[in-house]
Amino acid sequence: MMTRRYIFAVLLLAPCFWLPVSAQESNDEVGIWSEIGIEKAITKNWDVGLDMEYRAQNKARLSVGLGTSYKVNKYLKFGLNYSFLYSEKNKYKVKEEGEIGSDAWTRGYNLIDEWYPRHRFSAEAIGSIKLWNWLKVSLRERYQLTHRRAWSAEKLEHRENHLKHYDFDDDWNEITWEEMNVIDRTEIKEYPALTDQVLRSRLKLEFDKKRNPFSPFVSAEFHNSVSRGDHMLLQKIRTAAGCAYKFRKHNEVSLSYIITFDMYDIEEDENMQQTTVRLHDRMHAISLGYKYSF
Repeated sequence: MMTRRYIFAVLLLAPCFWLPVSAQESNDEVGIWSEIGIEKAITKNWDVGLDMEYRAQNKARLSVGLGTSYKVNKYLKFGLNYSFLYSEKNKYKVKEEGEIGSDAWTRGYNLIDEWYPRHRFSAEAIGSIKLWNWLKVSLRERYQLTHRRAWSAEKLEHRENHLKHYDFDDDWNEITWEEMNVIDRTEIKEYPALTDQVLRSRLKLEFDKKRNPFSPFVSAEFHNSVSRGDHMLLQKIRTAAGCAYKFRKHNEVSLSYIITFDMYDIEEDENMQQTTVRLHDRMHAISLGYKYSF
């Protein structure tokens, strides 16, 4: 019986080994997520917590969150959370030779690189059951509201004009060299205030055996935007596989591999009008976490 449980644990962790290989074979974005948290039990069923997270990837993000949860019974728990997000918004567009003007030796790029704050509030309900005394199955429904205030950013347009020159040495051999003229131009871009509402549904399977410090898990989460009128929009699907390890009673570390499939997004055009855009992007991330509970 014990052998079967460990076989199941290995199967849960298997995606952690083959998912990085699939990321290397594609051109998808890969990042590192790190999180540290502390949790305090106020009563037997009520606790509060503070956590910090940093996501190092193409568009980095730093967040600080404060939350509380209340366990009604062994099957149901409710929670409330607030997070301050400080996110990077950068767009880097390279222009190939000859694309700017008629000069074949002109290159350039447009660059927007800035950080902006957001405020995120969420309420959630988590239902869970335990099967065969070792498999924990949970379903989390989370309503999430994110607000971004109006802000402005500086946009940089950088161009390099390359001109070919020819000269001759003492032996009348032709020498070619280039002269570069750099042109920089900046402008201010205004962004209006924006509020986004998302319903996140997550199903999680976890190996949860008493007195066993290892807890392998797999999960799948669906992000549905509810800000688009009378219907929901599936923005992304996030899958994860990993393992948590508890030690010295109050400490827990975790390692997981995450793939996010971006389905649709809401973008702003030059006139700040919102449009729904179909995406085909995938984002891979290795997540490292530590939590202290007391």
